[in-house]
Amino acid sequence: MFNILKRPSNNDKFSRLVDAYREPIYRFIRGRVESHDDAADISQEVFIRAYQNLDKLRDESAARAWLYRIAHNEIIRFVQDRERATTELIADTVQSSLADSAHVDYDRAVQELFETALSQLSERRRAVFELRYYQELSFKEIAEILDSNESTMKVTYHQAKSFITDYILEHNIE
Repeated sequence: MFNILKRPSNNDKFSRLVDAYREPIYRFIRGRVESHDDAADISQEVFIRAYQNLDKLRDESAARAWLYRIAHNEIIRFVQDRERATTELIADTVQSSLADSAHVDYDRAVQELFETALSQLSERRRAVFELRYYQELSFKEIAEILDSNESTMKVTYHQAKSFITDYILEHNIE
């Protein structure tokens, strides 16, 4: 005998989630990253994670919040990965530009340039940079400390980091 009240399969549940939330999740992500390709990749990762953890979704009425939480976490992971890659690229660029100067103590020279660049930042940018870089505080914690919002702290940190990087690259040690 067939069970008319059969529970939907995970594939059915997942298909409904994708159909209902594909566009809203993409728009949410697209508002936080620069390119369509990045937003599409992150969206895909959101739904992969959702599928892998579908058994954790007990109540389909909570699906919206659950998917947005996954999307938020994926955006954070994407930004951190991008920052890590940028930092590595900066280090490689500085190292290669200094490699030709065998007589210069690389570590000392870079440290001096770094400290000079840091001293030229505005008080607020320097505070944000130091709290993030040295103290490893989250942007949320920094925002609370400096009575600001998290987005502003992220922008301020990235501006400070860009200034320091540009300063070091512009003042190539010879």
